[in-house]
Amino acid sequence: MDEINAWLKQIAHNYLLIVIAAVLFFVFKALIGFYTYRHYDKKLMTLIQKVDTLLEEKNKQE
Repeated sequence: MDEINAWLKQIAHNYLLIVIAAVLFFVFKALIGFYTYRHYDKKLMTLIQKVDTLLEEKNKQE
């Protein structure tokens, strides 16, 4: 345990931890953005299909 603490103290003075934290932050941010995009893209496709269906029904009535 003391060896791990000594190693962490050495790294803490370096910018390595900051770089790792920044990379992890942007990876998680990208994943959240990707899943959000997929969610709203599915909703948009559903909306587009409904509009197309309504336009087809309108054209049949005319």
